[in-house]
Amino acid sequence: MRRMDYEKYGETIYHFALKDRMDVYYIHKAGYAKTYATLSAPLGSIHRHYKDGEGRLKQVSGGAAHFLEHKVFEKDGKDISEVFSLDEAQLNAFTEHTRTTYLFHATDKVYDHLERLFSMYFHPDFTEEGVEKERNIIAEELNMHLDDPHYLQYHRLMQNLYHKHPLKDDILGTKESISSLGMEELKAMHTAYYQPESSIAVIVGDLDAGTLERTLTSCVDLPERTALRPAYPSYDEPPEVKKEKEETTLDVLTPSVLIGIKLPPLPDSPSRRVRNHLKLSMLLDMFYGKSSDLYETMLEKNLINDSYGLELAYERHYAHVLIGSESPSPEQFETYMRDALHALNDFVIDKTDFRRIKRQMIGNFIRGLDSLEALAQQFTEHAAEGMVFHDILDIAQSITLEEIERLQRSLEMTNISSHIARSKH
Repeated sequence: MRRMDYEKYGETIYHFALKDRMDVYYIHKAGYAKTYATLSAPLGSIHRHYKDGEGRLKQVSGGAAHFLEHKVFEKDGKDISEVFSLDEAQLNAFTEHTRTTYLFHATDKVYDHLERLFSMYFHPDFTEEGVEKERNIIAEELNMHLDDPHYLQYHRLMQNLYHKHPLKDDILGTKESISSLGMEELKAMHTAYYQPESSIAVIVGDLDAGTLERTLTSCVDLPERTALRPAYPSYDEPPEVKKEKEETTLDVLTPSVLIGIKLPPLPDSPSRRVRNHLKLSMLLDMFYGKSSDLYETMLEKNLINDSYGLELAYERHYAHVLIGSESPSPEQFETYMRDALHALNDFVIDKTDFRRIKRQMIGNFIRGLDSLEALAQQFTEHAAEGMVFHDILDIAQSITLEEIERLQRSLEMTNISSHIARSKH
């Protein structure tokens, strides 16, 4: 077992390889009554392939990752979350574009819950009857998605930003893809992606590290090694957007605008990608954030309201910025933002603003260490790329104003798409 002490944050992290096959991270939180645990697989909605025993690429229908998330909850014909609830634990899961994560939090019987979590994750029950039942449930969930105007606006913007990348597709799949997914496809994807070697467990709480390792080693039954493997083919995505602008009428009280800026990703070094992500976040916050002059001006002009928000996605194979708000004057807001995006290179960064934004970002990192849920999920995301979340604080500390200015000069905010949702009312 490896111990990592981060004295300046009062944090101790333990890492061990469960049965020499799986990474387990334990973050010690002295005095905390609650334990929070996550177990995640590198299977998200953008992953549609696996390699069979002979290395041949096999494709499955969209929505497989989310479908599997539902199936993992089935044990002996029942929803295993009920068993967790009876023992006063909350079990949940979520599927993202690049990962599927299962989690629970509890204050008692933690080791029993951990054993259940690993068992359901590695050894789910697959039956034809269960798959058919779940198919109908997911179809209803998709219908609810498609009734949500805010989700529809996001989904349509993604379709306008991306030509080929499956990021443009619904995480749940489509009605056609859901109906075509069979039990054998689901089993194959589970076997290929839910392997100990590619899975990560993160446990946060006040436990004894040695007892945790011994308990997991004795009670967790890892699956046998398999010849099936994950597959991550390239998507040959063009740099330009597919469609520059779209307007639709949706069931909203106030019109809204969502603007997307497509950026070139950095597929090489994880540490370089994290550094670039942090620099870009700081730059965007100074120019477009809620403490910026631009934000104040848009409020004064009544172009936006308090729904205004900014989001940056910066992954290995895709990167984009989303900026949006409700607006009584959607065309004016959209035009104003497009002009502002083109003016980013000429923006003069104030040194005082830089220091404030940097301190704010670092403060948010440190404050997040006290949130077991946020810490476990952020830690998992970075551990998947071989990084310890706490080391990112050091990267943030070392960023200079000169670096951000160099990034600013190199940015091309020209691949822009927008979606205006007009009100029916």
